[in-house]
Amino acid sequence: MIMTESSSMIYKSTRGKARELGFKDVIFEGLASDGGLYVPSSWPVLGSKLIESFSDMSYQEIAYNVFKPYLDDTISEDTLKEIIHYSYKNFTSNEITPLRKINNNEYLLELFHGPTYAFKDIAMQFISRIMDYYLTRDNSHINILGATSGDTGSAAIYGFENIKSSNVFILHPYNLISPTQRKFMTTINSENIINIAVKGNFDDCQNIIKEIFSDEEYKKSNNLGAINSINWARIMCQITYYFYSASRIKDNENIIYSVPTGNFGDILAGYISKKMGLKFKKLNIATNENNILDRTLRSGDHSIKGVVSTTSPSIDIQISSNFERLVYDSCKDSKYIQEIMHSLKKEGVFNLSEKSRSYINNYFSSDTATEDEVKDIILQYYVDHDITLDPHTAVGVSCGKKQSTANDILVTLSTAHPAKFKDTVSKIISNDSFITDKVKNLDTMEENMMIANNNIEEIKDIINKKVS
Repeated sequence: MIMTESSSMIYKSTRGKARELGFKDVIFEGLASDGGLYVPSSWPVLGSKLIESFSDMSYQEIAYNVFKPYLDDTISEDTLKEIIHYSYKNFTSNEITPLRKINNNEYLLELFHGPTYAFKDIAMQFISRIMDYYLTRDNSHINILGATSGDTGSAAIYGFENIKSSNVFILHPYNLISPTQRKFMTTINSENIINIAVKGNFDDCQNIIKEIFSDEEYKKSNNLGAINSINWARIMCQITYYFYSASRIKDNENIIYSVPTGNFGDILAGYISKKMGLKFKKLNIATNENNILDRTLRSGDHSIKGVVSTTSPSIDIQISSNFERLVYDSCKDSKYIQEIMHSLKKEGVFNLSEKSRSYINNYFSSDTATEDEVKDIILQYYVDHDITLDPHTAVGVSCGKKQSTANDILVTLSTAHPAKFKDTVSKIISNDSFITDKVKNLDTMEENMMIANNNIEEIKDIINKKVS
């Protein structure tokens, strides 16, 4: 059966100058040719009765209902259901993203039960399969580029490992992610996987990817695609666990979701779920000491500063790419987006308009957690609740507690398994029993990566040699 009811969904660039696309093309396109990000032309709204029925559905069934309005007639309903089924077969929890109850007013939404112990698996397991479906059907091949601050890369690598329709090039900042995060990527031995350690920070890696994708001729001649959080399908997949978690909490209208926030994709998915009809109170942007988004919401000042190295490296960024999607949705003004993004690129700063800031503050709160606060939360939850948090989740908990009241239900997105940050966490709680055999085995495996300078031509040269 073909999903003709959703065949009219069109995607357009936040900057207004790129061609409009359907779903199949948008998932391969990544960054738009005008430098913008693709967004649906409108947000589909799910009926209240359908949302209420989610309480009796499995995670996979909810995902199907969430995805369906965004797709088109290039894929049948039965094929979509099959891809969703296989995408979530390798998760250690049957619930996929189980809710862990701490008390009546606090939960952790565990997003780390996939093969690489991080929330990125939830999208990447699906994306690799749906891309392979289209590529195999069309007898095509793609070269996928991604930059990672730790977890996207490993999720992509585990998703695309040995998929013959794709090569995957992953850039990560050299010596600026945890050893375990790195080894999840570099210990995979597959001919289609190319790991590149860039002598720079995550923003440098991300900027290289953006520059390469802005070269339309190079992108087309090398058949490049993107799997960073700029890829619309990543956001779409992450919407599901907001609907899932709210369906498992009775008083869901009082929920505050606190989200450890780096590139803004995970929390943007929560915003979209609200636009689609999900009822909850607010989203809290949880940042570490690299708190550009917290500053932006409080003052409108979006100015890039030097990145401070912390124990939560996936938040150690200053350019939150998906924030552009939210700002666009707050004003629907492509010219304004062009202006502020040009200013950010050239001057390293823009001032968010009062109109956009007022709109955004209706949906979001924000806060910052210091390194000391992160350590205190990790120790407190281990002692009081026998729960071991990773540093990113601790950022979410710390900031969420500052932004919630006794009448709220705090749901913190637990974005990674603590074993991915075993050295940091074991020192804080003086215990290493949380480290799994899978992570222990990584230390015995041989690594495979290339080290490159922070230079776009050098990266292109690596790509050219593999593609040719």
